[in-house]
Amino acid sequence: MIMKPAYLLVLCAIAAVLLWAGCSKDKDKSPKFSESNLIGKWSSGTEFWRYDADHSGRTWDTADDVNEDDETTMRFAWSLDGDQLKHVFSGDEVHQAVAQYYTVKVLNATTLQWDDGLEVVTFTKVKVD
Repeated sequence: MIMKPAYLLVLCAIAAVLLWAGCSKDKDKSPKFSESNLIGKWSSGTEFWRYDADHSGRTWDTADDVNEDDETTMRFAWSLDGDQLKHVFSGDEVHQAVAQYYTVKVLNATTLQWDDGLEVVTFTKVKVD
């Protein structure tokens, strides 16, 4: 039995649509991380990041002789959408607000790991006494 060219063309078109639809679903499945796991204080060496439930935060580095309650800590607003973490550092009369973006690789009760496009950094949740 010989297939007619139109029938063969229709079968190829259907196969292509099904293949494309199946592949596009895989691309849309980025990891989803819970904001509740992010809340708290994290450290990587002397670098610290604190995420508060009201979507504010601060960061500091004890190697620069700065601690959590110091006025010179850098304050930011944060958001987490899927695996995309965003920090927005407020501006003032002289400086514009600055946004930084990270791709979260791991986020659970004890570990935060992100890729900032230059390096992958791993943080450990700090236990609060």
